[in-house]
Amino acid sequence: MSVKLDLKDKKIIYELDVDSRQSASQLAKKVGVSKQGCTFKINNLVKKGIINSFVTVLNTPLMGHLSFRMYFKLIDISPSKETEFRNWLINHNLIPWVVGCEGLWDYIIVVFPKDFTEFESFSTELNNNWGNFVEKKDIALVTEAHHFRSGYLLEKKVDIPPLTYAGQPKEVYKLDEIENKILAMLCENSRAELVQIGKQLNLPSKTVAYRIKKLREINLIEGYTLTVDYSKLGFERYKVFIRSKSMDQEREKSFIEWARMHPYCLYYSKSIASSDVELELIVKNSIHLREIVAEIRKNFNDVIRAYEVMKIYQEFKLNFIPWVNP
Repeated sequence: MSVKLDLKDKKIIYELDVDSRQSASQLAKKVGVSKQGCTFKINNLVKKGIINSFVTVLNTPLMGHLSFRMYFKLIDISPSKETEFRNWLINHNLIPWVVGCEGLWDYIIVVFPKDFTEFESFSTELNNNWGNFVEKKDIALVTEAHHFRSGYLLEKKVDIPPLTYAGQPKEVYKLDEIENKILAMLCENSRAELVQIGKQLNLPSKTVAYRIKKLREINLIEGYTLTVDYSKLGFERYKVFIRSKSMDQEREKSFIEWARMHPYCLYYSKSIASSDVELELIVKNSIHLREIVAEIRKNFNDVIRAYEVMKIYQEFKLNFIPWVNP
């Protein structure tokens, strides 16, 4: 059941999606409320389960990690065993993202291995533990992922670059122990205060601020956003799997730019897989979904060979550094 929000609530979610680490004072000025009122509204949105988490997006190739996406259709599994399987995925230290789906697949996950050998070991581990319950699976090597600021609440988008990650590691930045711990805390809560982080790590807040600034400057920290319960906002989330044809760099650039500025498009990703382009859409209902898909087909019919649509009903995990405990 959706929750009715006033315009200021919507603006707060919109701004936190752009930068979830900005202060309550900065947010208050943009939204037009007092600092105390802004803090109250944020806490209330969290309490109602509308805001699920405040997320730090990391540049995974710069950390030396590949990005694989895996898709599962389950068979002959009881509800309790499925819960056990889902919790295994959620708690695994190579898995940053887990979503539940309806239709083509039951679950989609992302895996962040350091190399193909580590991914092969993970795949074997998964198969040994859960292979009896997997009817079919598919694997995609993600070469590029664009996370856009969503504009679904205000039906507009801010014109800023996407958060871009995934791909082949080239120059790798070696994180030290302190940086790993700072990032783990930021990935758990991007709004964590410097004093809070410093106290837990026994560091001066100035040192914490310097480390974060450094990681931001080298683009290891891509940015800060949030996750929400779209159903409580009256929206639904869908994947669109596209098999492309004859898409040169110019048309691909146009497609990404269209997705970046479309108020209901959240992601555009490229993969080496049966579906080489994936979009994620936030829509009002199935009719709205069909309208947007028709818009995509109209604008990019020359590069779309085929497509499939699937609903994401829940996001169970999003943490860009799952191998480090905060």
